[in-house]
Amino acid sequence: MSRFTTFFAPAERVAQSVVLRQREALEQSKTTRLVDAVPQLIMVLNAQRQLVYCNLALLQMLNLDSMDAILGKRPGEILSCIHANRLPGGCGTSEFCTKCGAVQAIISSLNGHRDIQECHLLRSVNGRIEALDLSVSATPFPLDSESFTVFCVTDVSHEKRRRALERTFFHDILNHAGGLRGLLGLLAEDAPETMREELNLAHTQFKYLVEEIISQKDLMAAESDELTPHFIQLNGDDVIKVMASTYSSHEAASGKLIRAEPAEGDLSLHTDYNLLCRILGNMLKNALEATSPGEIVSISCKADQDAVVFSVRNPGVMPPDVQLQVFKRSFSTKGKDRGLGTFSMKLFAERYLGGEVSFISQPDRGTIFMVRLPRHAACDLATT
Repeated sequence: MSRFTTFFAPAERVAQSVVLRQREALEQSKTTRLVDAVPQLIMVLNAQRQLVYCNLALLQMLNLDSMDAILGKRPGEILSCIHANRLPGGCGTSEFCTKCGAVQAIISSLNGHRDIQECHLLRSVNGRIEALDLSVSATPFPLDSESFTVFCVTDVSHEKRRRALERTFFHDILNHAGGLRGLLGLLAEDAPETMREELNLAHTQFKYLVEEIISQKDLMAAESDELTPHFIQLNGDDVIKVMASTYSSHEAASGKLIRAEPAEGDLSLHTDYNLLCRILGNMLKNALEATSPGEIVSISCKADQDAVVFSVRNPGVMPPDVQLQVFKRSFSTKGKDRGLGTFSMKLFAERYLGGEVSFISQPDRGTIFMVRLPRHAACDLATT
């Protein structure tokens, strides 16, 4: 072993003859067949973080016929990290490596703990700089009294780029749509009587457009665990009256009636108003789309011990095969690229509001979607 200066992980390596012996031991254990079957990039590292085996996916990514050229190297050296050779000790030893999720995960694994980290890698390939966003996991793997680490790498660069583009898109389009909505509102106030009705209609449509954009923005944030709910004190009866009034002018409500049922008792609850409106709005839109002209969609709420239950009913009945797939993310009876409404209800209510979404659909009762929300948010209970 040789000793070099290091700012982070140990620099020492074992001789190539030891690496070859370790590789042979792994191949004799027959676990390598399983490794080769996995599409992720996989490296098996020894206690000095040197490669002793890799799978076919990594060789294909590096355009190599065998692992001979990378045997004994460390992950950063194999992936051409621009910091891997800053010091003689190689990958893991520079000051830049102190912030590397890959090295941190590997060290945790060698200490006996499975670890998952993000690694943001700059690599130099044929003189060109590339940026990679990686999800890496390191899992301890003891064999014949020696310690190894199974190091898995997944390129999530496209997901990171997509989320960055989504944030920029939603920010810009909301600014433009919100500005147009405000302008139309001002024009409607000062417009001649003959134009006011059309301008008010355009203003209403832009209002729904902005709400739809915000809804999609919230859904994507919710799926990425980036959504932060804001809990306030509400009264359920007030909420259903607002929702009934709001959606009475929705295009899907043409020729149909939305009725807010009378409510009694204590309907107070502490929850996120915007997310609750997203859930009830999707319930109302779905119910209106499934209702024929002249029919009634009702919205109601009731007290249920330590919870408040909101319900939206329409007179139609869903076929049994549809009922089995209602909450699937991309399932819809309305065509391709639909189906996010019922999924978002469940996601918002159950992951973020601590509630539960359910439905019944029977010939004698119609279709009723329900969301049961606790009176007190989980954050309230944690502080009591």
